[in-house]
Amino acid sequence: MTENPEVSEGLRKFIDSAPVYIYVVDATTDEILMVNNYYTKMLGVARERMEGRRCWEFVMGSDGKACRDCPRSAEDKETSITDALPNTIEAFNPTLGIWVRGIGQAIEWVDGRRAHIITAIDTSNEKMLREELSHLAYFDRALDIPNRIRLERDLGERPEGNYCIIAYDIISMRYLNDAYGRTIIDAFMREIVRWIMDFRLQNFQIYRIDGDSFAILFDYADMMSASGLADRIFERFLEPWRIRAQGETVSFSCKVSLCVLDGRMNLGDPESILSHIERTLVVSKETGSVAVYDKTLDDILRREHALEISLKNCIADNMKGFEVYFQPIVSATDGVWKGVEALCRWDSPEFGRIPPLVFIRMAEQIGLINAIGYWVLDQALRVCSEFELHQRDGFFLDVNLAPSQMSDESLIAKIIVALQKYSYPGNSLILEVTESEEVDATEYSSVIIERLRALDIRLALDDFGTGYSNFNNLKRMPVSYLKTEKQFIDNIVTDGYQQYLSSILVQLSHMADMKLIAEGVETVEQLREVMKNGTDFFQGYLFSVPLKKEELKANIDYFNKVDPFFAQVHNEYRQKTPEEQEGNTK
Repeated sequence: MTENPEVSEGLRKFIDSAPVYIYVVDATTDEILMVNNYYTKMLGVARERMEGRRCWEFVMGSDGKACRDCPRSAEDKETSITDALPNTIEAFNPTLGIWVRGIGQAIEWVDGRRAHIITAIDTSNEKMLREELSHLAYFDRALDIPNRIRLERDLGERPEGNYCIIAYDIISMRYLNDAYGRTIIDAFMREIVRWIMDFRLQNFQIYRIDGDSFAILFDYADMMSASGLADRIFERFLEPWRIRAQGETVSFSCKVSLCVLDGRMNLGDPESILSHIERTLVVSKETGSVAVYDKTLDDILRREHALEISLKNCIADNMKGFEVYFQPIVSATDGVWKGVEALCRWDSPEFGRIPPLVFIRMAEQIGLINAIGYWVLDQALRVCSEFELHQRDGFFLDVNLAPSQMSDESLIAKIIVALQKYSYPGNSLILEVTESEEVDATEYSSVIIERLRALDIRLALDDFGTGYSNFNNLKRMPVSYLKTEKQFIDNIVTDGYQQYLSSILVQLSHMADMKLIAEGVETVEQLREVMKNGTDFFQGYLFSVPLKKEELKANIDYFNKVDPFFAQVHNEYRQKTPEEQEGNTK
């Protein structure tokens, strides 16, 4: 190797002082012309052994070949050294066992030949940190599986659409967390993932979309195979799960909504696909079966999306199209109207009258049900106060509360403001909650319930006997009224078992010091059956359909006079002999 001693010594001192890897190679022969002490110490090879040898023997090459990222492989030999651009290198160095990032720059060596000077640093820690951050960004921490962000990225890399998606959602996850704790439920989620992984399917990945929603992405899968797995998952949830965590074994059952999407259907961008998943899962939950996304469903979902927009706009526009109706509740003691239930109705400007079950479900999903609930309370109090109904003996206004309102920290304050606004007494207000998994009536002995009681406000439990609670919990429920669901009344005339069950329900409620309201009474024959059971109140179309404010005012005399249908059945009962009356109660 020919060199200029003066220049070489000065240059060597300079590069030896740098705490990075530096070496100079001949641009034509790959001969190492100079290497700094930092590099030789890391390699544990003497400088004399390296200088004059081929660079790829000590760097990243093998089998007598240049490195994959060799600077001269990307160099334009016609470009002058002064115009040559640096070449960035980032790769794993097997000799050192580290990741490096370097820059190769064409230079003129001291003897005039063309050479490259390569400067590199150890980026192993940086790469490890990037990978850790990437893992945190793209993976669910509790289950260590890819998350929604990773799913969006992976979907974006599949423009050809040669895939299928299975998505499932654990229903009532909030209840499960409250009942069993996060440790058990995380173990439950891991067990589901393990169970699916045990199928050892090819080309698939499980993702956690959010807390209770998951997706399985199949590459190169057909709909028949995907639908088959979807059915197996759905059927598995019909059986109980046994979960063991922290030395405890728990057995419980839960429901799942589940859907299948075919990627060949031009599902759109990742955001659209996730939207399709979310809405198709809603269809599965409503139908209680596996839902398959197709264009027909897409049209339905598009309409739902438009309806959702209309709902949001109307609520934002001072509850446009909303109106409160009032359905009378008749006393079984004297046959007069004793109360009214406030019912919300909505006429969409774009879609017309929307059934309550539809827009209430939608409002719950988009987080606007509380806004509707508090508006209904305000309007109902205003009308009852205007008509001075609360001044009538025993009158009560029945207003529904959504499950989310029961956990709203501002509930009590808003109720107090509404009562004070209309000078309405708390003892003339009943707040009605629906029995469900989301609202566990046995948990009502909480601070919020005690504060309601302090205001003399009573609670009613709707749809009792058809939801989550059971008769064993009845006495512990801090409610004053039970309301039976309409299905208890529909077949009561011809179904002996239904007659017996209705009678038992009345007895149980009375033993727990509660009043029973029979909803859905539509015929005189039904009234006869529920009246002889000792039901306390009746509600249904036989007495009145839900009334607008003006219609309520026009029929306000019924708060003083006996309902004619009640009078008819009551007189029939009074005309029976004592033996006949006793027979009717058996």
